[in-house]
Amino acid sequence: MMMLCIVITSYHVAADPVSVKTVRFSDVAYYPEHNTAAEVIARHDSEISAEITAVVVDVNHDTGDKVSADDIVITLDCRSFELQLQQARAAHDAVIAQLENARKLLESARLLHKQNNISQEIYNQRIADAARLQADSLNTKAGIENAKIAVEKCAIRAPYDGYISVRHISMGELVQPGIPVFQMITSEQGEVEAHINSLKYESFLQGNDFAFVFSGHRYDLRVDSILPVLDRNFRTHTARLYFVGQAAPTGSHGDLRWRDNMLALPSNLVVVRNKQAGILIANSDRAKFIPVDGYVEGHPVTIELDADTKIITTGRHGLKDGDAISIVPTL
Repeated sequence: MMMLCIVITSYHVAADPVSVKTVRFSDVAYYPEHNTAAEVIARHDSEISAEITAVVVDVNHDTGDKVSADDIVITLDCRSFELQLQQARAAHDAVIAQLENARKLLESARLLHKQNNISQEIYNQRIADAARLQADSLNTKAGIENAKIAVEKCAIRAPYDGYISVRHISMGELVQPGIPVFQMITSEQGEVEAHINSLKYESFLQGNDFAFVFSGHRYDLRVDSILPVLDRNFRTHTARLYFVGQAAPTGSHGDLRWRDNMLALPSNLVVVRNKQAGILIANSDRAKFIPVDGYVEGHPVTIELDADTKIITTGRHGLKDGDAISIVPTL
């Protein structure tokens, strides 16, 4: 009896290529822009206080006045301090007269000492008298300088060019050390202050085209500094920038804007494969997965690719690295 043997051979049928659409990297890549709230602050905004106790005898400038550095804003009654200066000078003159006499006595004692016509004790006393009066002269000279300083403080001056923003006192009032008498703000061009959160910190450090936007106007900026440590109140990095050219008014509240120095792709082109974010590109007739690190969902993804790289747009969902693809021409 003959037996029939049938051999069944299985064949692998290749999957059909996935139809996809692509776009050139250079057509969709852009430099991401960032913005955050910012304010133009004065380089100097000072509350000027009295340094001596005295009565106000003259107010030379009022709120809103423009002043130059060293202009006298407030004048205090200085008579008692001028008398103290006279006393200090008189005391110094008296010590100088005694010192000159002591030096003459010492010179005479030195000659007598060489001739053994004076005791060692008297000679030593002459040396000590001259040294003591020399020290006294330095002390009284310092007293003169101290009295001069007090007299100078009778005129309360503007520390820099600027404007009187607030006047706190009037004629006839008694002021004391530490009591504010006026407040002033510099006329110098202000600078922009902003608080940069940690997510934007690196972008800020590498950023370009910084500008302050206020009331529809754009003002170019350059970075002056940014603190690498976090502000304890805002938990942000404090940045200072200065104007290049025209400046916005001090006190303005607006937006600080800048853009990255590297090209990026929109977040809607990002896919996740095996928990790794990346971009799918067309590599001839195959899909290729390009991983990206540090991706934050919803944010642009920074990546370096050739301008003609074909980014897969339509058909990428479910597509994996190495899958066969067929590019559909874009009409």
